[in-house]
Amino acid sequence: MPTNKSPEQLQQAMEKLQTRFLSKLRLKAELFADISQQLESGILTTFPELISEAHQLAGSCGTFQFNHLGILARHIETIALSVDASEKLQGDRLKSLIDSLKLFVNEVEQVLIGPRNFSANLLPELELLQDVWLVLNPSALRDELCAQLSAFGYPVKIFSTFGECIEALRIQTPALLFSEAVLADQLLFDQKELIGIMNEQKRCLMVYSATDSFDLRINAVRHKTHGYFVSPLDIPSMMQRITRLFDDSTFSDKKVSILDDDLLLAEHYSWVLESAGIEVQVIRDSRLVIPELLSFKPDVLLLDMHMPEFSGAEISGVIRQYESLSSLHIAFLSAERDIQLQLQALSYGADDFITKPISNEHLITAVKLRLARNRDIKSLIERDSLTGLVKHGSIKDAALIEFDRMRRSGEHFCIAMIDLDHFKSVNDSYGHAIGDVVIGTIATLLRKRLRRSDKAGRYGGEEFMVVLPKCRANDAKLLIESILRSFRDIHFSAGQQSFSCTFSAGIACSSTGYADADMMMKASDQMLYNAKRSGRNRVCVNTEGE
Repeated sequence: MPTNKSPEQLQQAMEKLQTRFLSKLRLKAELFADISQQLESGILTTFPELISEAHQLAGSCGTFQFNHLGILARHIETIALSVDASEKLQGDRLKSLIDSLKLFVNEVEQVLIGPRNFSANLLPELELLQDVWLVLNPSALRDELCAQLSAFGYPVKIFSTFGECIEALRIQTPALLFSEAVLADQLLFDQKELIGIMNEQKRCLMVYSATDSFDLRINAVRHKTHGYFVSPLDIPSMMQRITRLFDDSTFSDKKVSILDDDLLLAEHYSWVLESAGIEVQVIRDSRLVIPELLSFKPDVLLLDMHMPEFSGAEISGVIRQYESLSSLHIAFLSAERDIQLQLQALSYGADDFITKPISNEHLITAVKLRLARNRDIKSLIERDSLTGLVKHGSIKDAALIEFDRMRRSGEHFCIAMIDLDHFKSVNDSYGHAIGDVVIGTIATLLRKRLRRSDKAGRYGGEEFMVVLPKCRANDAKLLIESILRSFRDIHFSAGQQSFSCTFSAGIACSSTGYADADMMMKASDQMLYNAKRSGRNRVCVNTEGE
């Protein structure tokens, strides 16, 4: 699971890794010194080892903040590869190689005797904020938007002028700023300080305009905004966009496996990615890659291209022989820069290349982009297109898996069935398009309010099933009731009309003593029926046997 260590503990761990790398660097320098002496003496049998070691250092030195050593190692590798058999006996390139080896050894000595100034930012700061600032004219829309955001659990601040907002931004920044494009005859994109602070802090900006304008849309693109909305504002659609935007910090499918023969480097990557909330597995034996992947079920595999026993391309080819691993995103994380060799390696079934050396921030960004892409592809396959929740079969599988886990661990869980009240009348009165908005909104609310470990799926037309691991009946009831209260507070618009919706829910807990998951699902469905029969807009729980 993602690490529970504090930022200070993570920082200390990273510094220990860097100290271990310095010890390794000392040994590599001694090896290069020996090789340079052998080359001067005419002993030419060390070229394969030299090329391998230089290639590895070219990828790892920059990662551990010794960029100049990485450049030197890359230079050594390039020269060694360019020396052909005749030039191994004599030639300028052989002399250049020996000189470069000596220079590398001298530079390492300077690093080792110099001060140990570790970076204060070995790990990028992990941001988990989900607050929203509104910069809008006082209006019924602003009040309604504030109420809807609060119903979804987002902290909200309101500003009426750009000046007020800028004053606040000098002190702190929100996760998302939602602003009118034009406010009191002032254009948002002319507010250089506001835009600058948001960009510098890498915060999200969304724009709302009373009129549609190509020029404003171009400005929004140029300033890399995360959404452009036009009056009349479709609030449910906006809420879904915001939730998707914040999904990066709440989405549970963030698992990465790493296979690299440089275990110190692999451990470094692991700490960096775990600091960003990503669950990481380091595979230490290439021969065990398949069972390790099948057990861990990662979303992305970072694979070194050059390893002693098997190449990364060969490992990639073996992985693609397994149907269950066919959707795994494989990215070579390698110091290889030869385009032809990269293309040849990709032909074995990998998806793309990430080039070493790589900074911590770049690594996190590169991996998150691939996780997001993998999530999009999986969503097309596994998730309902309207709600973004898993489909009927997948949510049933989640219940079966959780029941088996409960039998092994003894930790009880709950299943909740949720069904919208009088949904047919919504479709009949306002149309199926509005009905889809209601369905999408309850799905968005579920994604926002459930824990990472919880699973929600669309069970039928307007029916949903939620699997709540490590949860007792009373806690499940409190959770679903709080979601019901929030859902009741959401207002939907259809032309000039406004309306609200409710749902009914039934809950069954494994502590009641069911024979299997199917019995639990039937019990929760019966509780849902009881809630409907009792007047709807309520949650019923089966507590028999507790």
